Amino acid sequence: MLDPFLIPYGVSSLDARQVDICDGHIRCPAPYIFIDTERNEILRLNSGQYGFPEAPDLRAMTDAKAQLEFLCEHLYQYCDLWARPPKLFLESYFTFIGEQVAENQAQLAKKLAPYGSLFSVSDWALSAPRPLPRAQIKVGKTYWPVDFAFWLGDRIVALVLKGSETTTMADLKRISSLKKYGVDMIELNVDELMQAGAQCLERNFDVEFVSFWEGETMPSSPFKGTSLDDIIRA
Repeated sequence: MLDPFLIPYGVSSLDARQVDICDGHIRCPAPYIFIDTERNEILRLNSGQYGFPEAPDLRAMTDAKAQLEFLCEHLYQYCDLWARPPKLFLESYFTFIGEQVAENQAQLAKKLAPYGSLFSVSDWALSAPRPLPRAQIKVGKTYWPVDFAFWLGDRIVALVLKGSETTTMADLKRISSLKKYGVDMIELNVDELMQAGAQCLERNFDVEFVSFWEGETMPSSPFKGTSLDDIIRA
């Protein structure tokens, strides 16, 4: 069993000496997700641990569509300001989520039958794995940057966007180091992503991304609280 650890994100680089977990106290200069490995839970869009700069207007979060749009815009903030491919990935990913729910509407509606009108089928979209932009993955004593990271309950999946530019030695070392330590890698071609969008993701994603509602009894939302503190702790 892995010890609890952090996945910092939203930064281009991170010195491991700046990060520490000791007696329940966490020191990290970047936004992060705390991973409790004993719980074996996928980090989902509805999992909480969001660092919203301002409390969302809960009155506006009336349905899954509004919540997904808000979360997509929120995740944009952690991408490089001038880099288009990461934002294209997020747009494609949220489209992909919606398409998976729509294609499996009958199955998902059946799962909701015991709850009457409490949920809508579209609410299942919030069960999708949560992408962490500009994530930092620690292997050994080094944090390696990736375009996005996902935590699937028992492992990290790192996603790298590959453009038309020549792969550098630093890129090769980074990918080699991550693979050596058993990090699952998804390498997406940016040109393919631009042309195919969500279909590109469906071709490259594992089953945990395609059938992301598996293991969930019912949908839930990250917008559970009545204050910012409540939402972050949810």
